[in-house]
Amino acid sequence: MNQNFLTIAVVGMLLIARAQAGELQVGFAQISITPDIIEQWVDVNNDAQFDPDIDLWTDVNGNGKFDAVWMAGFQNQRPAQGIKDNLMAVAVVIDDGENRIGIVTADTVGLMRKFVLGVREAVPAEWGLDYLMVHATHNHEGPDTQGLWGPSFLSSGVDPNYMQELQQNILDALSEAINNLEPAQMSMARIPANPLTPIKDKRKPIVIDDDIRALLFSRPDNSVIGTLVNFGIHVELAWDKNLELTADVAGYLRRGLSEGIYYGDKLFKPGLGGTTLWLTGNIGGLMTSGPSDSIYDPFLEKTFTEPGHAKARTFGYSLANSVIDAFNENSFVPSPEPKITFSAIEVELGIENFMLSLGTLLGVVDSTPQFHLMPPFIRYLSEVAFIQLGDATITGIPGELYPEIAVGGIENPKGADFAIEPQEVPPLRTQLPGKLNLMVNLANDAIGYIIPKSEWDKDAPWIYDESEETYGEVVSLGPNTAPIIYQTVIKLAEESKP
Repeated sequence: MNQNFLTIAVVGMLLIARAQAGELQVGFAQISITPDIIEQWVDVNNDAQFDPDIDLWTDVNGNGKFDAVWMAGFQNQRPAQGIKDNLMAVAVVIDDGENRIGIVTADTVGLMRKFVLGVREAVPAEWGLDYLMVHATHNHEGPDTQGLWGPSFLSSGVDPNYMQELQQNILDALSEAINNLEPAQMSMARIPANPLTPIKDKRKPIVIDDDIRALLFSRPDNSVIGTLVNFGIHVELAWDKNLELTADVAGYLRRGLSEGIYYGDKLFKPGLGGTTLWLTGNIGGLMTSGPSDSIYDPFLEKTFTEPGHAKARTFGYSLANSVIDAFNENSFVPSPEPKITFSAIEVELGIENFMLSLGTLLGVVDSTPQFHLMPPFIRYLSEVAFIQLGDATITGIPGELYPEIAVGGIENPKGADFAIEPQEVPPLRTQLPGKLNLMVNLANDAIGYIIPKSEWDKDAPWIYDESEETYGEVVSLGPNTAPIIYQTVIKLAEESKP
């Protein structure tokens, strides 16, 4: 696959048999992407960081070095000790007889655009894919796939061999999804999340985009082929002391919705069947359930506050339970004869963050920068995508969007670095066509936080009279990223209208 799809409404000639015009076909597949853990080690001081002078380890393969699977998303020096559950790549291919698109999601912290382009280039032409979206769930309990979480700040945690395997796994999942194509009907639902498992916004202003948005594909006999679930929360509830690989919230949602809600061998609620694909929603801010936030498990009749696998299970099962209830209550609305259109635009973004610039220049971050004589001196090409599928739309955002850009509530608080009116207005969700709008963060790239420019706060005094710098800017390209991404989404949405 080449990059011709980056122009609007470009459709390639298909080289394999496909659906008849007007007939919707869908195929799902999933495959494990769990890396092998070689070394055994003991965290002697229980700090979830490997220190060869303190911690104990066994050189299993006898090569004289510590071969780690460096876990991403929290601190450096966090190598995995074991596997709680498999990490997955889940793929869906959707074909309306004229266009064929693929979406694949991986249980990783983020996949840079350089990797995404490599996957696309490796897609055989005979598969007939007109567009491919590659998405990372932003899993903080999986391997480093960006380079930021290795043994030190200036040492990448990416394993090149694993990345090659990951690319092949993604291709295998897509191939299987194409082989699984079958006639389908599509229905959709916007589902309130359970208030007993609330999301918390860790940075003011408190704005949460918290509904579940789901697309369900079924056969004529109403059996479920698969479901796409879009929801905005950081996939991190096992938290920073966890040393076991796990798909965290996303994994429990997928298993609960497809297989049923199990605790041990006991089934508490049947699932819908089929394959479930998780799409992470708007999570900037950041959207999570932290170590001091309580959630309630109605199946166990127990409250969980401490982070860990049980808390991730409770939240994931809560989301699955809400979708199952919506299905059983006939809340999914059919979308008859859904047609596919798609568009994507390449955007140039400045890397105005010094530490990210340094990491990029040193090759710690796995990306391809561009250099200019005028500021911003280091720039980066990313991508914004827009898919229409009948009455639904899927917007691909290359980073972590602050929810106020989507639903409103942007402020210009005292202490902000720019005394300006909100730039990213009106809210994106009010500008998107369709009856159900899925917004997918970490789509085709992983550029960090996308912060409203009027809320940008890199220099003291701090916003909202905070005593220290608020979290966000340290993992953002810069203050001009949000306006560029916002205007690009608006452009794609407007050009999609008849």
